Amino acid sequence: MNIMPNQNPPTILVQTWLQLLKSDMEQEFKLEVERKITSVFGSIEVAVIYLQEKSNST
Repeated sequence: MNIMPNQNPPTILVQTWLQLLKSDMEQEFKLEVERKITSVFGSIEVAVIYLQEKSNST
């Protein structure tokens, strides 16, 4: 992953985005959350890896 640390959103925000995707929220809102994730990380999978790496580094 080639994202500069100061360009990444806080991990709590990324965790919230991923939790919202799993919730019973309306589909249009889930699509907006997915767009946010992909605009920052390129894919949901990379966002998950980012969180795993952050949790392993603490």
